[in-house]
Amino acid sequence: MERYRRYTAALADRRTIVWGMGWREFERLVRNRWVLLVIGLAWAQTLLIALIVMPQGFFTPQEIHLRLYGDLTGGGIRIQLVLLAAITGSQLVSRDLSDQSIHLYLARPLTRVDYLLARLLTLLLLFLLAALLPNLYLALVQWTDAGYALAWLGDHRWMLLATVGYGLLVAVTFSLLALACSALTGRSGFAAAGFFLTVYFPSFMVETGYALVQDERILLFSVLHLLDMVGHEMFDAPQWATVYGYSFEVELGWRTPFLLLAAVWAATASAVTLRLQRLEETRGASSS
Repeated sequence: MERYRRYTAALADRRTIVWGMGWREFERLVRNRWVLLVIGLAWAQTLLIALIVMPQGFFTPQEIHLRLYGDLTGGGIRIQLVLLAAITGSQLVSRDLSDQSIHLYLARPLTRVDYLLARLLTLLLLFLLAALLPNLYLALVQWTDAGYALAWLGDHRWMLLATVGYGLLVAVTFSLLALACSALTGRSGFAAAGFFLTVYFPSFMVETGYALVQDERILLFSVLHLLDMVGHEMFDAPQWATVYGYSFEVELGWRTPFLLLAAVWAATASAVTLRLQRLEETRGASSS
Protein backbone atom coordinates (compact mmCIF):
# COMPACT_ATOMS: atom_id res chain seq x y z
CA MET A 1 0.00 0.00 0.00
CA GLU A 2 3.03 2.29 0.14
CA ARG A 3 2.56 3.42 -3.46
CA TYR A 4 -0.93 4.77 -2.63
CA ARG A 5 -0.09 6.35 0.73
CA ARG A 6 0.36 9.89 -0.56
CA TYR A 7 -2.47 9.68 -3.06
CA THR A 8 -5.26 12.20 -2.51
CA ALA A 9 -8.53 11.45 -4.26
CA ALA A 10 -9.83 14.37 -6.28
CA LEU A 11 -12.28 14.78 -9.12
CA ALA A 12 -10.49 15.88 -12.29
CA ASP A 13 -10.78 15.63 -16.03
CA ARG A 14 -9.07 12.89 -18.01
CA ARG A 15 -6.19 15.09 -19.11
CA THR A 16 -5.32 15.94 -15.51
CA ILE A 17 -5.56 12.31 -14.44
CA VAL A 18 -3.32 11.14 -17.30
CA TRP A 19 -0.72 13.79 -16.52
CA GLY A 20 -0.86 12.93 -12.81
CA MET A 21 -0.37 9.23 -13.46
CA GLY A 22 2.56 9.86 -15.76
CA TRP A 23 4.21 12.38 -13.48
CA ARG A 24 3.88 10.25 -10.32
CA GLU A 25 5.55 7.28 -12.01
CA PHE A 26 8.26 9.58 -13.35
CA GLU A 27 8.95 10.88 -9.83
CA ARG A 28 9.17 7.32 -8.54
CA LEU A 29 11.46 6.05 -11.28
CA VAL A 30 13.77 9.04 -11.35
CA ARG A 31 14.72 8.27 -7.74
CA ASN A 32 15.80 4.74 -8.67
CA ARG A 33 19.59 4.43 -8.40
CA TRP A 34 19.85 2.31 -11.55
CA VAL A 35 17.84 4.83 -13.55
CA LEU A 36 20.04 7.63 -12.25
CA LEU A 37 23.14 5.61 -13.13
CA VAL A 38 22.01 5.12 -16.73
CA ILE A 39 21.09 8.79 -17.11
CA GLY A 40 24.46 9.73 -15.59
CA LEU A 41 26.27 7.50 -18.08
CA ALA A 42 24.41 9.16 -20.95
CA TRP A 43 25.47 12.59 -19.71
CA ALA A 44 29.06 11.39 -19.21
CA GLN A 45 29.14 10.22 -22.82
CA THR A 46 27.75 13.60 -23.89
CA LEU A 47 30.46 15.47 -21.99
CA LEU A 48 33.14 13.30 -23.61
CA ILE A 49 31.83 14.27 -27.04
CA ALA A 50 31.71 17.95 -26.07
CA LEU A 51 35.21 17.98 -24.55
CA ILE A 52 37.09 15.56 -26.81
CA VAL A 53 35.31 14.94 -30.12
CA MET A 54 33.88 18.37 -30.96
CA PRO A 55 37.13 20.37 -30.53
CA GLN A 56 38.83 18.14 -33.11
CA GLY A 57 36.51 19.46 -35.82
CA PHE A 58 36.28 16.18 -37.72
CA PHE A 59 32.48 16.17 -37.82
CA THR A 60 29.83 18.64 -38.91
CA PRO A 61 27.30 19.88 -36.31
CA GLN A 62 24.66 17.54 -37.77
CA GLU A 63 27.00 14.54 -37.57
CA ILE A 64 27.73 15.30 -33.91
CA HIS A 65 24.06 14.95 -33.01
CA LEU A 66 23.66 11.80 -35.08
CA ARG A 67 26.69 10.24 -33.41
CA LEU A 68 25.26 10.97 -29.96
CA TYR A 69 22.10 9.02 -30.82
CA GLY A 70 24.20 6.21 -32.33
CA ASP A 71 26.01 3.16 -31.00
CA LEU A 72 28.61 3.19 -28.24
CA THR A 73 31.35 2.30 -30.74
CA GLY A 74 30.78 5.68 -32.38
CA GLY A 75 30.55 7.55 -29.09
CA GLY A 76 26.76 7.40 -28.90
CA ILE A 77 24.33 6.79 -26.06
CA ARG A 78 22.02 4.26 -27.77
CA ILE A 79 22.88 1.45 -25.34
CA GLN A 80 22.07 3.77 -22.41
CA LEU A 81 18.70 4.58 -23.95
CA VAL A 82 17.95 0.90 -24.50
CA LEU A 83 18.92 0.16 -20.90
CA LEU A 84 16.73 3.00 -19.67
CA ALA A 85 13.72 1.69 -21.58
CA ALA A 86 14.40 -1.86 -20.38
CA ILE A 87 14.71 -0.86 -16.71
CA THR A 88 11.72 1.45 -16.62
CA GLY A 89 9.33 0.49 -19.41
CA SER A 90 9.49 -3.21 -18.70
CA GLN A 91 8.01 -2.75 -15.22
CA LEU A 92 5.35 -0.11 -15.82
CA VAL A 93 2.55 -2.31 -17.14
CA SER A 94 3.71 -5.61 -15.67
CA ARG A 95 3.80 -4.04 -12.20
CA ASP A 96 0.19 -2.95 -12.54
CA LEU A 97 -0.75 -6.42 -13.78
CA SER A 98 0.96 -8.23 -10.93
CA ASP A 99 -0.64 -6.20 -8.12
CA GLN A 100 -4.01 -5.93 -9.91
CA SER A 101 -3.92 -2.13 -9.77
CA ILE A 102 -4.55 -2.12 -13.51
CA HIS A 103 -8.28 -2.55 -12.81
CA LEU A 104 -8.25 0.55 -10.63
CA TYR A 105 -6.56 2.59 -13.34
CA LEU A 106 -8.98 1.41 -16.01
CA ALA A 107 -12.00 2.45 -13.99
CA ARG A 108 -13.89 5.28 -15.59
CA PRO A 109 -13.32 7.95 -16.72
CA LEU A 110 -9.99 6.54 -17.94
CA THR A 111 -9.84 4.56 -21.15
CA ARG A 112 -7.24 2.09 -22.35
CA VAL A 113 -5.72 4.80 -24.54
CA ASP A 114 -5.53 7.15 -21.54
CA TYR A 115 -3.64 4.52 -19.59
CA LEU A 116 -1.22 3.98 -22.49
CA LEU A 117 -0.64 7.73 -22.82
CA ALA A 118 0.08 8.04 -19.10
CA ARG A 119 2.67 5.29 -19.18
CA LEU A 120 4.14 6.70 -22.40
CA LEU A 121 4.38 10.12 -20.78
CA THR A 122 6.46 8.68 -17.94
CA LEU A 123 8.99 7.24 -20.36
CA LEU A 124 9.10 10.37 -22.51
CA LEU A 125 9.97 12.45 -19.44
CA LEU A 126 12.81 10.06 -18.63
CA PHE A 127 14.07 10.19 -22.21
CA LEU A 128 13.94 13.97 -21.97
CA LEU A 129 16.58 13.77 -19.24
CA ALA A 130 18.70 11.06 -20.87
CA ALA A 131 18.55 11.92 -24.58
CA LEU A 132 16.96 15.20 -25.56
CA LEU A 133 18.59 17.46 -22.96
CA PRO A 134 22.11 16.07 -23.66
CA ASN A 135 21.61 16.73 -27.36
CA LEU A 136 20.35 20.24 -26.69
CA TYR A 137 23.40 20.75 -24.47
CA LEU A 138 25.63 19.89 -27.44
CA ALA A 139 23.71 22.42 -29.53
CA LEU A 140 24.34 25.01 -26.81
CA VAL A 141 28.07 24.21 -26.87
CA GLN A 142 28.09 24.57 -30.66
CA TRP A 143 26.35 27.93 -30.38
CA THR A 144 28.85 29.00 -27.71
CA ASP A 145 31.76 28.06 -29.99
CA ALA A 146 30.15 30.22 -32.69
CA GLY A 147 30.33 33.23 -30.39
CA TYR A 148 26.63 33.27 -29.49
CA ALA A 149 25.90 34.53 -32.99
CA LEU A 150 22.21 34.76 -33.76
CA ALA A 151 23.03 34.05 -37.39
CA TRP A 152 24.25 30.60 -36.32
CA LEU A 153 20.82 29.81 -34.88
CA GLY A 154 19.20 30.88 -38.15
CA ASP A 155 21.62 28.83 -40.25
CA HIS A 156 21.09 25.74 -38.10
CA ARG A 157 17.40 26.09 -37.29
CA TRP A 158 16.57 22.87 -39.14
CA MET A 159 19.27 21.02 -37.20
CA LEU A 160 17.75 22.24 -33.92
CA LEU A 161 14.28 21.10 -35.00
CA ALA A 162 15.72 17.76 -36.13
CA THR A 163 17.45 17.36 -32.76
CA VAL A 164 14.12 17.63 -30.94
CA GLY A 165 12.17 15.67 -33.55
CA TYR A 166 14.62 12.78 -33.76
CA GLY A 167 14.87 12.63 -29.98
CA LEU A 168 11.11 12.22 -29.78
CA LEU A 169 11.22 9.63 -32.55
CA VAL A 170 13.74 7.49 -30.68
CA ALA A 171 11.95 7.96 -27.36
CA VAL A 172 8.52 6.99 -28.70
CA THR A 173 9.90 3.95 -30.54
CA PHE A 174 11.79 2.51 -27.58
CA SER A 175 9.01 3.40 -25.14
CA LEU A 176 6.24 1.68 -27.10
CA LEU A 177 8.37 -1.42 -27.63
CA ALA A 178 9.13 -1.61 -23.90
CA LEU A 179 5.49 -1.09 -22.92
CA ALA A 180 4.34 -3.77 -25.36
CA CYS A 181 6.83 -6.27 -23.93
CA SER A 182 5.73 -5.34 -20.42
CA ALA A 183 2.04 -5.80 -21.25
CA LEU A 184 2.45 -9.07 -23.13
CA THR A 185 4.67 -10.85 -20.59
CA GLY A 186 3.29 -9.51 -17.30
CA ARG A 187 6.67 -9.94 -15.59
CA SER A 188 9.30 -7.22 -15.59
CA GLY A 189 12.28 -9.57 -15.96
CA PHE A 190 10.83 -11.32 -18.99
CA ALA A 191 9.72 -7.97 -20.38
CA ALA A 192 13.24 -6.52 -20.15
CA ALA A 193 14.72 -9.60 -21.84
CA GLY A 194 12.04 -9.51 -24.51
CA PHE A 195 12.70 -5.84 -25.15
CA PHE A 196 16.42 -6.43 -25.61
CA LEU A 197 15.70 -9.27 -28.04
CA THR A 198 13.17 -7.16 -29.92
CA VAL A 199 15.69 -4.36 -30.40
CA TYR A 200 18.95 -6.20 -31.00
CA PHE A 201 18.08 -9.63 -32.41
CA PRO A 202 16.53 -8.30 -35.65
CA SER A 203 19.53 -6.01 -36.03
CA PHE A 204 21.87 -8.99 -35.76
CA MET A 205 19.79 -11.00 -38.20
CA VAL A 206 19.54 -8.33 -40.88
CA GLU A 207 23.24 -7.53 -40.65
CA THR A 208 23.99 -11.21 -41.10
CA GLY A 209 21.53 -11.34 -43.99
CA TYR A 210 23.09 -8.32 -45.64
CA ALA A 211 26.52 -9.92 -45.40
CA LEU A 212 25.10 -12.90 -47.30
CA VAL A 213 22.89 -11.29 -49.97
CA GLN A 214 24.30 -7.72 -50.20
CA ASP A 215 20.81 -6.25 -50.55
CA GLU A 216 20.32 -3.03 -48.55
CA ARG A 217 16.56 -3.50 -48.44
CA ILE A 218 16.98 -6.23 -45.84
CA LEU A 219 18.04 -3.50 -43.38
CA LEU A 220 14.42 -2.30 -43.36
CA PHE A 221 13.55 -5.20 -41.03
CA SER A 222 15.57 -3.77 -38.13
CA VAL A 223 14.20 -1.04 -35.86
CA LEU A 224 17.67 0.30 -35.13
CA HIS A 225 18.51 0.63 -38.81
CA LEU A 226 15.14 2.24 -39.50
CA LEU A 227 15.90 4.86 -36.84
CA ASP A 228 19.31 5.50 -38.36
CA MET A 229 17.87 5.94 -41.85
CA VAL A 230 15.16 8.35 -40.74
CA GLY A 231 17.60 10.23 -38.52
CA HIS A 232 20.03 10.89 -41.35
CA GLU A 233 17.22 12.21 -43.51
CA MET A 234 15.93 14.45 -40.72
CA PHE A 235 19.38 15.99 -40.29
CA ASP A 236 19.74 16.33 -44.07
CA ALA A 237 22.83 14.13 -43.97
CA PRO A 238 23.86 11.32 -46.34
CA GLN A 239 22.03 8.13 -45.40
CA TRP A 240 24.50 5.69 -43.91
CA ALA A 241 23.99 2.24 -42.45
CA THR A 242 26.31 0.23 -40.24
CA VAL A 243 26.79 -3.52 -40.54
CA TYR A 244 29.14 -5.18 -38.07
CA GLY A 245 30.93 -1.88 -37.49
CA TYR A 246 31.38 -1.10 -41.18
CA SER A 247 29.49 1.98 -42.39
CA PHE A 248 28.35 2.53 -45.96
CA GLU A 249 25.91 4.77 -47.79
CA VAL A 250 22.44 3.51 -48.70
CA GLU A 251 19.69 5.04 -50.81
CA LEU A 252 16.42 3.94 -49.28
CA GLY A 253 14.94 7.40 -48.76
CA TRP A 254 12.92 8.36 -45.69
CA ARG A 255 9.33 7.49 -46.59
CA THR A 256 9.57 3.72 -46.44
CA PRO A 257 11.64 3.64 -43.19
CA PHE A 258 9.32 6.17 -41.57
CA LEU A 259 6.17 4.29 -42.63
CA LEU A 260 7.65 1.09 -41.23
CA LEU A 261 8.42 2.85 -37.95
CA ALA A 262 4.84 4.12 -37.87
CA ALA A 263 3.70 0.52 -38.39
CA VAL A 264 5.83 -0.52 -35.40
CA TRP A 265 4.21 2.21 -33.28
CA ALA A 266 0.73 1.12 -34.34
CA ALA A 267 1.48 -2.56 -33.69
CA THR A 268 2.98 -2.00 -30.24
CA ALA A 269 0.26 0.42 -29.15
CA SER A 270 -2.38 -2.03 -30.37
CA ALA A 271 -0.69 -4.86 -28.47
CA VAL A 272 -0.93 -2.91 -25.22
CA THR A 273 -4.55 -1.82 -25.71
CA LEU A 274 -5.65 -5.32 -26.79
CA ARG A 275 -4.01 -6.80 -23.71
CA LEU A 276 -5.90 -4.31 -21.55
CA GLN A 277 -9.13 -5.09 -23.39
CA ARG A 278 -8.73 -8.78 -22.66
CA LEU A 279 -8.19 -7.99 -18.99
CA GLU A 280 -11.38 -5.97 -18.89
CA GLU A 281 -13.33 -8.74 -20.62
CA THR A 282 -11.92 -11.38 -18.28
CA ARG A 283 -12.74 -9.30 -15.22
CA GLY A 284 -16.25 -8.61 -16.53
CA ALA A 285 -16.86 -12.31 -17.16
CA SER A 286 -15.57 -13.33 -13.73
CA SER A 287 -17.67 -10.74 -11.91
CA SER A 288 -20.82 -11.82 -13.73
